Amino acid sequence: MTLLPITPVPPTPLPATTVLVGYTQDQAGREALALGRLLMGQTEAHQTKAGQLIVCTVVPEVWNHPSLSAVDQEYARYLDEHAQETLASARNLLQDVPQVQVQYLKHAAKSTTAGLSEAAAQAGADVLVVGSARSNGGRLSLGSVSGELLHLSSLPVALAPQGFEPQPGQVVTRLSCAYAGTEVSNSTVLEALRLAGRLGVPLRVVAFAVRDRQMYPSLAGYKAENMIVDAWRERTKSALERLQEQLAGHSPPISVALADGESWEEALGQVDWHPGEVLALGSSRMGILARVFLGSNASKIIRASPVPVLVLPKVG
Repeated sequence: MTLLPITPVPPTPLPATTVLVGYTQDQAGREALALGRLLMGQTEAHQTKAGQLIVCTVVPEVWNHPSLSAVDQEYARYLDEHAQETLASARNLLQDVPQVQVQYLKHAAKSTTAGLSEAAAQAGADVLVVGSARSNGGRLSLGSVSGELLHLSSLPVALAPQGFEPQPGQVVTRLSCAYAGTEVSNSTVLEALRLAGRLGVPLRVVAFAVRDRQMYPSLAGYKAENMIVDAWRERTKSALERLQEQLAGHSPPISVALADGESWEEALGQVDWHPGEVLALGSSRMGILARVFLGSNASKIIRASPVPVLVLPKVG
């Protein structure tokens, strides 16, 4: 297994992190705002200059030239009032955050996805945060906006699970990185290592395997299936140990773990999760260069994750 060259985390102060939250005046928006605070709040303890939190609400574009129509003017006025009301609700939720660190932004665009992407690019954001769609299929469900962002964004996209409500003053405590043992996965580990160094938290590299439930035994029988799983565990354990050896001596500290189960929920439940932990995932090899693109396993991990997920764009 060959890893990319690693640049040790510099001892000098790191640049402040800019976090842009796609905010809507509902529960998903409040959860996204809570995750944005968590990520931005981390910078205050580890950097000389505090990070910035940008709260962005997207409204539909209206005609970009003056209109004499009373209907057009009324519609534009309605959109502005709705945006101001939405941002006011966010400001109320952030009363205890120094307002010099928060920017409230209304951005007009042809779609919410385009608006958030444009606003993040214009602001020079380091990460884009959105909430989870309302669903009974798991704590973290992709909606139309988050799904499009995860396929098109050139920035890391953080997803807040349903019911996400960290304790006051909570900061990121550990970054876990899902590991598949491939060259693409190696690159993701290195990117997660750099991010963990920026956040000032330890990194854990975790490998997961899932044995699909079967109504009847395969022709080879359950014994053969168990042999395959055992072989995977030994091979993956060796790969994780080699990875840990290659990264030894670099900051931040690194640990490894592996787990398997008959479902992704069971596999993710086999490892411990700290309050304030975030799970990082890499993009699929099939993705557009330097953009996020989810493979099938990554999508399943997102739906089963008990903690916020940060999806990283493909490197290189």
